Amino acid sequence: MGIQTSQHSLNLKAKTRKQIEEYLKSLGEKPYRSTQIIRWLWQKGESEIEKFSDLPLSLRERLKKDFFVYQVKPVSIHKSSVDGSIKFLLRLLDGREVESVFIPDGKRRTVCVSSQVGCPLKCTFCATGKLGFTRNLEFWEILEQVRFVRDYTKERITNVVFMGMGEPMLNIDNVFRAIDLLQENDAFKIGARKITVSTAGVVPGIYRLLEYKKQVKLAVSLNSAIQEKREEIMPIAKRFPLSELRKAILDYYKIKRRWVTFEYILLPGFNDTEDDVRALERFIKGIPCKINLIPYNGFEGSPFREPSDVEIERFLRKLYRLKATVTLRKSKGRDIKGACGQLAYLK
Repeated sequence: MGIQTSQHSLNLKAKTRKQIEEYLKSLGEKPYRSTQIIRWLWQKGESEIEKFSDLPLSLRERLKKDFFVYQVKPVSIHKSSVDGSIKFLLRLLDGREVESVFIPDGKRRTVCVSSQVGCPLKCTFCATGKLGFTRNLEFWEILEQVRFVRDYTKERITNVVFMGMGEPMLNIDNVFRAIDLLQENDAFKIGARKITVSTAGVVPGIYRLLEYKKQVKLAVSLNSAIQEKREEIMPIAKRFPLSELRKAILDYYKIKRRWVTFEYILLPGFNDTEDDVRALERFIKGIPCKINLIPYNGFEGSPFREPSDVEIERFLRKLYRLKATVTLRKSKGRDIKGACGQLAYLK
């Protein structure tokens, strides 16, 4: 199982900048030393404290006495032969595992990160939902996914999407702490507008994001604008019905003035009728938005089938009637089970 969770606090990576500053203050060290430590941990990805060469030897010795530096361990790595995507199964400090995906696309280098071990939402079209829920990830465990992928690929990461395992809005405090460091020049230097937080419709989380000062993007996994249908595939819809979700999204736009992306997974024979399109049209009315159509990606035991090219094109033509920007998202990493809805601990 590895080092137990109770030792998280001894891991230097588990400390926020403020906590590192407080620790240094207790030693009589200058506050700027925290920047040096952050840079070694996250920008340079160094795990051996003795190699923090711009710190005094005495401070390095004290750090080594009080802390260790844990980095996630790869359990398996699967590379797509089709589009260059790479899926990583990574082991955490307590022995739990999460998956992350590296997605190259033109000049963009995106990491899709997990925010929870498993997921509690049980969406019927998602393989992760079949795993159940174990725990939330700490902020540093989210950052470690980006750090590992960056160092493995030797690529500069340009975008981060919270679309991996778990529901980010149910772990929003750690998501915010991770985003803070993702943006820091001394850590990852990724702009807020290059970071997307996706939710299945957790309304309180949308309001928390509304209050958050950073201008990150919001994506909502909608998949149906008919309440009964949405409840059937997304149990969270019973707790946060479409009427509440729509109000939260409108409030978000009024304050943030940022377009919302609606993710719509095409489940042929279920959510692709004229009634579905009309309901979607009513739902998005007055909401400046983009609709990402995502053809369903199958997995073993799924109740749905993948749409044909003809079915995708037919539904796209229906969506083009709407007053919204509509795009077809070609799922990458399908051949390695790394596409949307397929993350389920492939070893």
